[in-house]
Amino acid sequence: MMKKMNIENPFFDFMGRLADIVLLNLLFLLCSLPVLTIGASIAALYQCCDDMAEGTFISSFRNFSGAFRKYLKGSVKVWLVFLLTGCLLIFDLTFLGGAGGSEWRIVGIGVGCLLVLWEMIFCYIFPVFLKRGGSMRTMLRESMLMAMRNFQYTLVMAVINIIPPACFILGGGALVNAVPLYLIFGFGLTAFVNTYFLRRCV
Repeated sequence: MMKKMNIENPFFDFMGRLADIVLLNLLFLLCSLPVLTIGASIAALYQCCDDMAEGTFISSFRNFSGAFRKYLKGSVKVWLVFLLTGCLLIFDLTFLGGAGGSEWRIVGIGVGCLLVLWEMIFCYIFPVFLKRGGSMRTMLRESMLMAMRNFQYTLVMAVINIIPPACFILGGGALVNAVPLYLIFGFGLTAFVNTYFLRRCV
């Protein structure tokens, strides 16, 4: 009986880690409300997940708030670059999708390929920012090289990352089911799972 109640029991470890992920998810959402700070929230979330893997994680609030303050200034530029380019590519793809003619379809395919490349680089840009830093050009180059070298991991992370926007586009039942999950633990779990792959790449 005492063995079952031991706090070192794997069940309690799992529940403790799940509670940390839920709290990190809440902190991520709260700190992402100003759109400009989403980059800092992403950076802080990945830093916390990396701290968990390293065994240096203390508490959700302490680790997240410390990382958020540390990376707030530097992450804004990274986030704005990806936000603006992503919006531009999606706008172009939507516009070209409604345009007629085979020549527009060819251009649309090209834009679609650029959007896929954008998503692949996005999988690595914030982990590279955390680990190596440097100029925007250097981080983009490093992220693209890692995405190509670790294509199998990139594919898995890209699919995981694209679930929220895919559910939003699909709407209906997909969106209704996804919203509660991502409000509770979805973004935290995504970063936690991605960190497993990223530690083998970055």
